[in-house]
Parts: sequence; structure tokens; C-alpha cells
Amino acid sequence: MKRILFAAALTALALGLPAHEFFVIPEETREYRAGDTVRIQALSTHYFFVGEELEPAEVNEVYVVKNGQRGAALPLTRNADRVWYETTYTLADNTPVIAVGNRRGGFYCLFTDGGYADGTRAEAQAANPGRTIATARYFAKFSKFYVNPAANDTSFSTPLGHDLEIVPLDNPARIRRGGRARFQVLYQGRPLPNAEVQATWDYYNYRTANAYAQTERTNAQGEVTFRITNSGLQLIRVSDTRPSARAGTDEENLAAIVVFAVK
Repeated sequence: MKRILFAAALTALALGLPAHEFFVIPEETREYRAGDTVRIQALSTHYFFVGEELEPAEVNEVYVVKNGQRGAALPLTRNADRVWYETTYTLADNTPVIAVGNRRGGFYCLFTDGGYADGTRAEAQAANPGRTIATARYFAKFSKFYVNPAANDTSFSTPLGHDLEIVPLDNPARIRRGGRARFQVLYQGRPLPNAEVQATWDYYNYRTANAYAQTERTNAQGEVTFRITNSGLQLIRVSDTRPSARAGTDEENLAAIVVFAVK
């Protein structure tokens, strides 16, 4: 797996771009079995599979879902050198589990001068007198990684209940290089049509921010298909922005990512 840090990876910080992606991935791409300890990394970045920013630990949550049941939040340790958070989970048996990441909801505001500030409209305005807020936004990010998928498992397509979620329609354990993989995008549990969905893979153009190998749109049933051109970690991503019903905000922006490994 590519784990290279480089000066260009900090460019987005200098530009003040707020919309980092948040996702969880394994430290090592391999088959995991009972007794194995999985090292999980939680990344906040524009550069896929390369850590870029360490947000406050309290806004990041990582846990495991097994047999449809959510486990306790796993403790996160900062890796300042590699610019990500780390945690571990030991498999008690071979039951498939999903590592889940949640960048808890927060607020930021975009100014008419092109800058931005964290906080609600009132907080951002108070901290920036004289600047005009163009958009006040609420955001949240959801991610999941299929740790040890099994060919006979059927739970992979069960939604976890995130406000925005990508659900595999094909078993990740059966997806192979050269084949196709189908997914369904759900917004608050319902299919999301005409959503732009992107796909990329580890090693793909990792020096370029927000670089995707493929882009497709969901059909009327919220479904989308990608051709799997490479082995290793695959990342599928969707974002949804709409008017917000939250007081003091104009927009709601949600992002969801699913990661799985292909042999």
C-alpha cells in the first residue's frame, strides 16, 4: 500500500480548503482470520490513502459492526509523523466485521472573499467581523471498510443506517479485478438517484488532490456500477449537498465512503 508523505500533500491546508474526506482503512491489505489483530487507520485528507490533517480526536469515531451490532468506540492514537489516527481490533472468530468511521457533524462558513472559518454562522461572524458569509454549512462524513468479507456472507448489503451511505450490492469477497461491482447510494435510508459517485484505488494518482479513476451517476434506484481495473484497496465515494433544515445554516453536506480489498 502507498504510504508516502510529501510536501504537496499540505497544499490544501495552505489554501484553506475545508472539505477533507474522512475514511478508515487497514494498515495492511491481506486476508484477516480469527485471532488476527487489525491495525486500522483513520485519515482526513484530499489525497487518497495519504494522511494530510489531524483533526481533533473527539470529532472522529471508529468502531466495528459485527452480526449487525455496533461495538464500542475504539480508542484512537495520533500518529503525527504519518498524519492519521490509529486503532486496533482483534478478530475473536471468522465472522465478517465492518470497520466504521464517522466524522461527527460540524459547522463551517464560507466567506464571499473565498476564505472559510469553522463554526456556526454566529460563531464565524463573531470571529471575523467585517467579512461577509456566503454560506453557512453543516457537514458530516461516514466511512466503512469490509475487514474480512466471506463468500457465503449476506450481511454485506445490510445498511448501517447512516444519513448517507454506500451499500455494496455485490459481495466484496467475490469482487475481482477485471470484473464489475454494483453499489447503491442511500440518503436517510432511501435510494438517491442521479448522485455523482467516484471510484479510485490505492496507488492511483496519489500526489493529486481529489483524484478519481472513475466517475458515474446513480440510476433511478440509486444504483451505480464500476469496473474494477486494479487489485488492492478500492475506494468508492459520494457526496450530497442540499438546503439545510438546521437553524443558522444554509446547506447540509454529507459524504460517504466505502473501502474494500480486491485480490
